[in-house]
Amino acid sequence: MKLRRALPIAAVIPALLAISACSGESSDSDGKKPKANASAKSTPSPADADAKAAAEAERIGAMAPQALAKATLSGTKNGFEAKKVAKAEVEAGRDMKADKAECQPLASLAGGFTHIPAVSVEHRSLEPTEAKNATIGSMWLASHSAKNAEKVMADLRTSVKECPGGFKTLGLTYKSVQSVKAPALGDESLGYRITSVVAEQSVTMTYTVVREDGVVAVFYGVNMLTPQKSAIPEAVVKTQLDQLG
Repeated sequence: MKLRRALPIAAVIPALLAISACSGESSDSDGKKPKANASAKSTPSPADADAKAAAEAERIGAMAPQALAKATLSGTKNGFEAKKVAKAEVEAGRDMKADKAECQPLASLAGGFTHIPAVSVEHRSLEPTEAKNATIGSMWLASHSAKNAEKVMADLRTSVKECPGGFKTLGLTYKSVQSVKAPALGDESLGYRITSVVAEQSVTMTYTVVREDGVVAVFYGVNMLTPQKSAIPEAVVKTQLDQLG
């Protein structure tokens, strides 16, 4: 079915929207191409980056990158297949900035990251294994100190309350932010529904955000047939939290 084939694109909508927006803007680059040599010198090797993240995690008492990766869902569970998302796709959404400061936590999650930088983040796309299930989406786990994770949740709650009319970021419009019931899991949880406008088409997304100690787990779903059923099922959320240990 055409709709069914189109749905997987929504699995990484936050990152794909960022890629699309970035590719259409030239004001920051002034038409100049980045210098390869300068970029190579300033970019640390993956091994160095991993070692730095592991050291920072130990310093602040956060879950280490390797442990976070191991604890993140992969494979088929509860009717969904979790697949690792390419780093290039998720990185494109890292610096999404809202036009209103109070909406930044929402804009950051739309880009696939928490507004307070995490020690490490693991992203997965979520695709249903049953043809009759039209809900598809993604999830990510962000490792923080317990204090920062609590602040992420507190700031996000405030953002949902203060941004009912939405916000803009990278030329994209997000509107109609409303709180929805979240499963009573983890140390705390919240849910909200937000509508984005893509190529003059409205796309409704439901976010479920759960904190377990210093880990913030974000589940994002889209259902083009029934937007009110776009939340990722509680069973998937619970399975992920159980895997965190």
